Amino acid sequence: MSRRGIKARSVVLRRPSKAIVDEFVSAINRAFSMPKLNKLKIRLLANEILRLLKPSLSYKILNELTGVPESVLCRYVRGNIVPSYEQAVKILAKVLLSIDLDYLLRKLVEEERSNIIDLSRVLKDPYVIRLLTIIISLKLSNKNITKIIATAESVMPLATMVGIEMNVPIILVKKKAYPGIQYYSGVVTRSPKDIETLYIDRDLVNRRDNMLVLADVVYTGRTLETILTMLEKARTRVESIIVVLALGELWRNRLKGYSSKIEVLTHLPYPLVGASF
Repeated sequence: MSRRGIKARSVVLRRPSKAIVDEFVSAINRAFSMPKLNKLKIRLLANEILRLLKPSLSYKILNELTGVPESVLCRYVRGNIVPSYEQAVKILAKVLLSIDLDYLLRKLVEEERSNIIDLSRVLKDPYVIRLLTIIISLKLSNKNITKIIATAESVMPLATMVGIEMNVPIILVKKKAYPGIQYYSGVVTRSPKDIETLYIDRDLVNRRDNMLVLADVVYTGRTLETILTMLEKARTRVESIIVVLALGELWRNRLKGYSSKIEVLTHLPYPLVGASF
């Protein structure tokens, strides 16, 4: 079994309260406690998350996070044994809630040394995408997501992996219409000379759907607002909105009607400042 994982980088850890950990444990239990196949999936995910993080975190730190002896953690990472379901749930909750995703993604943006953020370059490490996939899918495990809306091609790799993990279809918001297909459409006006039309296939969405909207980079919020309006036309329910990178604060007022459903993984100031950009 491969032991590759996220290349050694600085991973900042937080200390979640016991109440938050217990709440996450309860959410996982509600979603995965039955049948046996789901329990096995959680047990294997615990092994995988430890293996992904081992290049960046020592066994001593993992021991402090999980309370599991270092010798046992080593066997989990090597894949020689898997934890019990109860142990696996605790490992996932304690480890995933301790990872500062904002810091991790911020460092990935800084490494690009560019004022233009291309998410396909920021998330070029498949092991980082896998880490995000596990975190997102577990956080949403208690929600009845039926489909995922990917707002741009750059977020498709992440959307695809989340879709596989949650066993739901992915729908890409298109920038071009094709003959013979009916669409919900929306116009994004950035300036008098910068107007873009977006399309969602009509036959892929319906009023029975509970959508996860996965957005790449949000600055003004115009594009995301247009997409959400298109979904309102389709009478679908937007269950959750995950924004990978949010720039500045302009988007907040435009999307305030959805504020309770939006989770931002990384928030950066705008304009981007610092010598590394």
